[in-house]
Amino acid sequence: MPETSPAIAVSTPSRPTPPPGDRDRRRALFALLVCVVALPASWLLFSQLERLWPELVRLEGLAFLAAATLLGGAMAIGPLAAAIGLLVAVWFGVRSVYSPRSRATPLLDRVIVGAGLLVWFAPALAAIAQAVLALTTGRIHFVRPPRDYFLATDPIAFWQGVGFWLIIAALAGFLAWRYWQPKLFPAEPATREA
Repeated sequence: MPETSPAIAVSTPSRPTPPPGDRDRRRALFALLVCVVALPASWLLFSQLERLWPELVRLEGLAFLAAATLLGGAMAIGPLAAAIGLLVAVWFGVRSVYSPRSRATPLLDRVIVGAGLLVWFAPALAAIAQAVLALTTGRIHFVRPPRDYFLATDPIAFWQGVGFWLIIAALAGFLAWRYWQPKLFPAEPATREA
């Protein structure tokens, strides 16, 4: 009878998985890198457009089609990548602050939370700024359809426009507050029974 050797258990050394906060911090850093690369590249492309377009117009046929498509795609994707990169960086950065991490970074956490508050409340602040601008100038402007309402000549439409911006500010502020309220003011633990 042939002898069989016992099975030898081979264990590969497994790397410990990083805490969720560290993974989110790395994701935020990658998204911020995308934003930092896409923003100046987009600015450079748009600033050189007056020089680039006449060179493209000289091309003909398939070469013009390919170059114009590439230019249009870069003009569309660049700013979008920068904006999405910034939002994703702030999102994962804030998530990393409130998740377990391997080491504490209190100063960086404050900067991330401050940037997150600014980004989340920016739409509300912009709407309030529109209402304040209208009140200080006595004129409110809407882009689509293009209309200007003056307090002196059309007070009802003017106050409706101011009210519109205040309603938008209240809605955007409420949604941002609903996101931030449990993070900034966590629920009190249940009272302990004696």
